[in-house]
Amino acid sequence: MRKLAFYTSWLLLYFVTSCGNSTNNNPAVRIRLAQDPESLHPINYANAYSLQLLNLLYQSLLTVNLKDHSAQPLLVEALPTVEVQDSLSYFRFKIRPEAKWDNGNPVTGLDVAFSLKVLQSPALENDRWRAQYHFIKDIKVDQKDPHSFTIICSGYAPEMRIMVGDFFVLPQYRFDPQNILTSFSLPFIRDRFDSLARTTTFKSFSNALQNPTLSRNTAEVKGSGPYKLISWSSGQHVLLQRKNNWWGDQVNPIPTPLIARPDQLLFQIIPDDAAATLALKAGQIDLMDNIPLVAYQEMKRDRDTKEKIQFFSPATYDLVFLGMNGASPVLEDKKTRRAIAHLFDIPQIIKTLQGGYATATIGVVHPTVNAFYHHQLQPIPYNTSKAVQLLKAAGWKKKPSGWTKHKGGREIKLALELIHRAGNSDFENMGLLLQQAARSIGVPISIGTLESSQISERLNQGNFQLYFRTLTTSPFSYNLLPLLHTSSAKEGGANVTHFGNKETDRLLERIAKTESPAEQGELLKQLQERMQEESNFVFLYFLQNKIAISKRIDSVVVSSIKPNYDLSKLIIKKE
Repeated sequence: MRKLAFYTSWLLLYFVTSCGNSTNNNPAVRIRLAQDPESLHPINYANAYSLQLLNLLYQSLLTVNLKDHSAQPLLVEALPTVEVQDSLSYFRFKIRPEAKWDNGNPVTGLDVAFSLKVLQSPALENDRWRAQYHFIKDIKVDQKDPHSFTIICSGYAPEMRIMVGDFFVLPQYRFDPQNILTSFSLPFIRDRFDSLARTTTFKSFSNALQNPTLSRNTAEVKGSGPYKLISWSSGQHVLLQRKNNWWGDQVNPIPTPLIARPDQLLFQIIPDDAAATLALKAGQIDLMDNIPLVAYQEMKRDRDTKEKIQFFSPATYDLVFLGMNGASPVLEDKKTRRAIAHLFDIPQIIKTLQGGYATATIGVVHPTVNAFYHHQLQPIPYNTSKAVQLLKAAGWKKKPSGWTKHKGGREIKLALELIHRAGNSDFENMGLLLQQAARSIGVPISIGTLESSQISERLNQGNFQLYFRTLTTSPFSYNLLPLLHTSSAKEGGANVTHFGNKETDRLLERIAKTESPAEQGELLKQLQERMQEESNFVFLYFLQNKIAISKRIDSVVVSSIKPNYDLSKLIIKKE
């Protein structure tokens, strides 16, 4: 690790000495990436950094307004018209007539149909997309006007209005030059998935589609977006250039989602936080996010730094929580779980570990969503005396050896294990604070640090008691059925805490189906009450992203939507 830090520092010194101090003459907006994107394939991209770049190269039918979170048309002229008939829903779209691929061909419904087929095709690394878009059953392209098409879905839920247009539209001419998928309908691919996976045709198509050149070759990584890939040096930088005569410039007036201002976007890959902070202060990068707390606080206090850098800390939908296994013999009583919840001093945790850059919450809804957040429901306070009362009420008896009770004809002891991801300092510190608070009332908690894959395996097997994790929630959908419904409380299901009963299942089902914001808000508040009562989760806080941007950059738009800033709207100030 020290060799890597030395190499990064040496490389940074090279940047500083070779580029000088005239940062305003640099035509590129320079963004720090903490990790190499690894792949720019729009189907099997590697990480969040890949997705950030892909959103500049490729486009979906719809996008989201970063300020008010409303759905907006991107590749299409308008939001879809929706018709619900019995068990099916129909979403009708029309591609903007100006939309073109880089070869000059128009973007049409045939490209959309191809893209949906790819999401469902066998022999590809697309399991997550097959599950996410399983509700899309078919697509019909208008034979007279290929710009118009209808997506047919199973059932209807409000979040479909966004999800049905939230996938990358791929150029068929580039990804399937032999037109292999043209002769297969989407329902046929879905229904014959297993048998098609064994055919030579789909094996050949899969090999062609997963060709590495489609993930990083500058001649192949081309979508309908405003930017093109110019160069990529692994572990060092990725350069995007704004296209000349991009089709979006022909739309009059240009809608906000199609505005793309910077001529160049240079993503500098600097894994080491200290090296990246040094580059920011030296004027060698313009934007850095997820800044460590101490570095962020120091820069905000430094007078010279404040003259060159502007600071932002937008809310995010990243929710940090403690999960408890309600199926564990020692935690199946909700009074015991509630006792554990009283061992967290959340305001103090936010102050000391997050420097105040986090928002306390009583549930899965962000407190800024006033219509849905239960502001009258008070957080569970830190109270060790109350924790002791609850343990006694749950049947536990305090002995010199610890808390015990009889269950199933035998004596069990209240001793817990907490697991969390290795290397997460926040989890480590919160674990120690919980361990200390529990020890003060005689409850031993051991702490295990594991890799993410190991934690997932243990959660899926039910082999755990307590765990820390971060859940990325969504302001666009409150369909919590996969996470909280009792039908998901089985091995491999997402309801690993075994939360719920018939009453909460009915609440979840109604929340997922209702189109009325008022009704959904009322139902969500009831759910928040039930979740606090059951205490399978201790919701700690929503994170805030600590961002610093050079003052040579203007028109900054920050948002709670990842990546929490809009690169396409930035302007480099003129000297």
